[in-house]
Amino acid sequence: MSNDRNFGILGFLAGAAVGATLGILFAPSSGKKTRQRIAKRVSHAKDDLDDLIDKGRDEWAKAKGKVSDTASMTKDEVNDFIRFLMEEGRDLKDRLGRDVEDAADNVTSKAKRAADNVRQSAN
Repeated sequence: MSNDRNFGILGFLAGAAVGATLGILFAPSSGKKTRQRIAKRVSHAKDDLDDLIDKGRDEWAKAKGKVSDTASMTKDEVNDFIRFLMEEGRDLKDRLGRDVEDAADNVTSKAKRAADNVRQSAN
């Protein structure tokens, strides 16, 4: 797709240059003046093409830099997120462990009290 686009742009520029040259050649002017006009048009076309190439290079560098920055930022962010998840996982494990121990202690205490109540009721 991008090759088709590049060829289209180059074809357009070449067609414009040929059209301008033919227009100048068939215009009623002296040979010297016609050659000067052709040289001037070719110079302008070359400058325009150079500007277009420079702009394309700049845009490519910007896009390449953005992709590179995004990729490295994403990698760093992912690493930070994984570290965060690991730390939170450890904290959660510790809290759950404490909560399970507390719940087990509460259940054991309640079971002992219930057993004591049953014994006292039986006596």
